Amino acid sequence: MQNQSKVSAAVVAIIALFVGFAAGFTYGKSRGEEIGRAALLAEQEAAAKAAQEAIAEKANPFSSETKVNPFEGSYKNPFAQ
Repeated sequence: MQNQSKVSAAVVAIIALFVGFAAGFTYGKSRGEEIGRAALLAEQEAAAKAAQEAIAEKANPFSSETKVNPFEGSYKNPFAQ
């Protein structure tokens, strides 16, 4: 009687351990995916913001560091023949 009780207790403990591992694995996997998804989204937003700033800097001719006059050196008197 005691031998069967020990066996059934061991079986219950093994089943409980297996269920605990399965639940922990499932929770850990879902939590890891959430963290990974959030990190990826933050990285993509930062890259997009940096790209937008770079494009805006290149597109704005008044904010360039070197002021270039496109008509410099090409003066032509409109009244001269």
